[in-house]
Amino acid sequence: MKKVIKTLLQYVAVIVVSLLIAAVLRLFVVDFYSIPSDSMEPAIEPGDFILVDKLSFGARMYRNFDFLEDGTEPETWRVKGFAPIRHGDVLVFNFPYSGGWNKISMHLSRFYVKRCIGLPGDTLQIRHGFYEINGERGYGNLRDQQFIGEFRGEFPPGIFRTIPFDPRVGWNIQNMGPLYVPRAGDRVPMDTLACRLYGKMMEYESGMRLREQEGKVYAGDSLVQEYTFRKNWYFMGGDNMWNSQDSRYIGLIPEEFLIGKAILVLTSKDPDTGSYQWRRFFKRIK
Repeated sequence: MKKVIKTLLQYVAVIVVSLLIAAVLRLFVVDFYSIPSDSMEPAIEPGDFILVDKLSFGARMYRNFDFLEDGTEPETWRVKGFAPIRHGDVLVFNFPYSGGWNKISMHLSRFYVKRCIGLPGDTLQIRHGFYEINGERGYGNLRDQQFIGEFRGEFPPGIFRTIPFDPRVGWNIQNMGPLYVPRAGDRVPMDTLACRLYGKMMEYESGMRLREQEGKVYAGDSLVQEYTFRKNWYFMGGDNMWNSQDSRYIGLIPEEFLIGKAILVLTSKDPDTGSYQWRRFFKRIK
């Protein structure tokens, strides 16, 4: 009997240790996500099951779990990584609107995967359909950008107008910007245009509510003449530019929403038939 109990305890110990190792790996090193949409075609296809590297630019950790009870914004910190985020990296991040479009907040159960187009400190523009970063082209899916730039027909509903969705600004997917992508410590003079571009971002960082009045910007009764950003922000774009809810529509993404870098398609199933797509197995994500 003692031998049986000892054997059972050994099996339990092996299972517990294995689960702990798996949890640590998923927390600090890698994670896995299934892709339901075509927003990143051709790099990632619907039905792909991808491997996400959390280690390179540092795993994101929660300071506590109070947000699970009171619904407040989770406080995070990041383990030091060994490689910076670069233009063209395909990143997984939390959707930035958990309770409606008027306020940036981390959606804990909804994840997006997009390509990093604009880094903190970049000036981004779309001209004739093409992304330009600091005046240079060559970022993202150039084929789709060319098609959009040359398109003269009627755009499908909901894709032509972009942030800040203000007719006084008039940005669209053929011509947008210039838009400065803020980094922590940047000071921005505050006027009505800056409020329209960055207002939700500033409200997310500071907790204050902004309003425009007679061409000036106020937080409560206080006049706001400039603002210093506290966080790094990123412009994320989908490769399938005709069908991607990305930063053209949802705005810039704060660094603490970033989870990791998509590096590999592990397996893939056709979403319609359920059959394996062998050509996608172990395909590197570029």
